[in-house]
Amino acid sequence: MKDWIPLFQSLVWPVFIAVLVFAFRSAIRKLLASVNARVAKGDHLEVGPGGVKLKAAEPGKPSGDAPEPGAQPALDEAAASGPVPETEAEPLSRFHLVHTAQRDRSLDRGDYRYFRIRVFLEGEEDSDLDHVEKVVYHLHPTFYNPVRTVTDRRTNFELMTAAWGMFPLRADVYLKGRPAPVSLERYLNF
Repeated sequence: MKDWIPLFQSLVWPVFIAVLVFAFRSAIRKLLASVNARVAKGDHLEVGPGGVKLKAAEPGKPSGDAPEPGAQPALDEAAASGPVPETEAEPLSRFHLVHTAQRDRSLDRGDYRYFRIRVFLEGEEDSDLDHVEKVVYHLHPTFYNPVRTVTDRRTNFELMTAAWGMFPLRADVYLKGRPAPVSLERYLNF
């Protein structure tokens, strides 16, 4: 029996922790969902030997370590073309930004894992975009040409680029007949 005592002693803590996790599983799920929601909106999560830290993101400033200037690659972008037909402006709340991200190992540099990013504008109805004159995208300052203007309605004012880190993207949507743009924001996560 004395040979079994070290085994029982080493199992006490793992079994105790497993029982606690099982007993408080719904509270743990809520906590993880809350942390996930805060990280998705841009708050900074740090896990390491010093413990777990969840810091609120500063408004207008991306979370995480500041990337090196020029760390984002410059990609060839399709030239803007084609006039957009003249029509009356629609209500401002009809527009939102959508993005997709696809991993592309061919763009990797050093320890940076790059993704091809595609951002475009959508309306409640496809015809809503007929009222848009142009979209000015404001990328993170480390991008080459961080302010980019897209006027191609046929692509839903699509912006294509590559990035290695998540950041909040801001876009100014200029509507025909309105002097001030509609400002939209989307947190690009991938």
